[in-house]
Amino acid sequence: MWRFFLLIPLWFYCGCDENFSTEPTVPSNLVLEQREGLYFKPKETSPFSGTILRKHKNGKQSFEAVYSNGLKLLQRSWHNNGMPSDEYRFHEGHIVVRRDWDHTGKIQTWRKLELLTQEQVVRAAQYATNKPPDLQRAYLWFHIAAANGHLDSRQLLRNPPEGITQEEFTKVKLKADQLLGNDSKKSGNLTDQNASIKR
Repeated sequence: MWRFFLLIPLWFYCGCDENFSTEPTVPSNLVLEQREGLYFKPKETSPFSGTILRKHKNGKQSFEAVYSNGLKLLQRSWHNNGMPSDEYRFHEGHIVVRRDWDHTGKIQTWRKLELLTQEQVVRAAQYATNKPPDLQRAYLWFHIAAANGHLDSRQLLRNPPEGITQEEFTKVKLKADQLLGNDSKKSGNLTDQNASIKR
């Protein structure tokens, strides 16, 4: 019984930490190293482009990570029964979306989703207030934040802003959908399921 009381301060400490990361956990057997935000093979000087795959002992795929010029584009994993476990999508080194499933394939709500959408809105605001402003990049991140459940971003996107044409606004929306994995042309992969949005 006394051991239980020793765990209470640890639970309290872990539960109250406001500085937790939204980054995915890196597999312990990863053969890449990170330098200044880019991934490299050990002892290589060129950033890594390619795919890393892992399998469970039963032969089913367990992990996949896709990189281009040292930037991670996609990371996903599967339960040992073949059901998806989690999926991260990235753009310019930042997380666009995370999805999680239980071992039966049911989508789960990610507890750090609100923190992720706040990071995305801050990034969008930075692009919008640059001199000169980069409205296409700003609205790309507003679209992504809105898709992840950020209500103020959804409200902001009801009408195209001044300084960006309807055509540019539509292209930005299409790019956001592609980055989120909402491309309807691709069927049969993990991205066909809805993002884990808090309701």
